Amino acid sequence: MKKAGILVALGLAGLLVSGCVTGGSYTDGYASQKKKGDALSMGLDRQDFEDVAESMIQSMLSSPAFTNIKPGTRKVIYVGRVKNDTPQRIDTDRITRKLTIALLNSGKFIVSSELQAGGSNSTITDALEESRNSDEFNQKTVIKKGTAAGIDFELEGKIGQTNTRLSNGKTQVEYFFNLRINDANSRTTFWEDEKVIDKTGSSKSVTW
Repeated sequence: MKKAGILVALGLAGLLVSGCVTGGSYTDGYASQKKKGDALSMGLDRQDFEDVAESMIQSMLSSPAFTNIKPGTRKVIYVGRVKNDTPQRIDTDRITRKLTIALLNSGKFIVSSELQAGGSNSTITDALEESRNSDEFNQKTVIKKGTAAGIDFELEGKIGQTNTRLSNGKTQVEYFFNLRINDANSRTTFWEDEKVIDKTGSSKSVTW
C-alpha cells in the first residue's frame, strides 16, 4: 500500500510540474514560425523589457535629430506615460526607468523632475509651496516661482498586444512597443521607433 501511495504521489507531482510549464518560444512572427530561442513565458518578462529598452536607446541616441546636440547644451526632456494597451498588468516604469538613465548618461539630455507622468510631482511642488509660505525659511534663498527649466522634448509611447490562433492549436502573441519623442513647442515628432516581440506557445498560458 505504501509503495502504491508513493507511485500515485509521484504521478501527481509530475502532472503538477508539467501543468506549470507556461514558457513558449520566440519566433520570427511569420508563417514559417522560425524559432529564435526559448521564452521564459508567453507574457512580458525582464528579458523582454531589457531587450526593448536597449534597442530603443540605441535607436534614439543614434538618431540624426539628436546626434548634433553639443556638450554643455543638454536638452530638457519630459518622460511621459507609456500606455499599456494590453490585457496584462504591466509596470511600464520598467522601460521608462532604463530610458531615463540612458538619456541622462548620454550627456545630451536633462530629465525634468518637476513634471512626471500623469501631472506635477506633488512631493516637490508641495515642499516648494510650503517653503515659500513659511517664516521658518529664509525667503531670500527659497526657490522662486518661474525658475523651473522649460521642456524641450517629450517622450511618450504605447505597448500593444495581438493574439493569433495557429492551425496547430498554439497561439502566437505579438507585442508592439512604440515610442516617440515630440518637440514640446511645435508638437512635431523628432524620433519614433517600434519594436515587435513574437512568442508562440500554448493557448492556455495566453492572456486574452
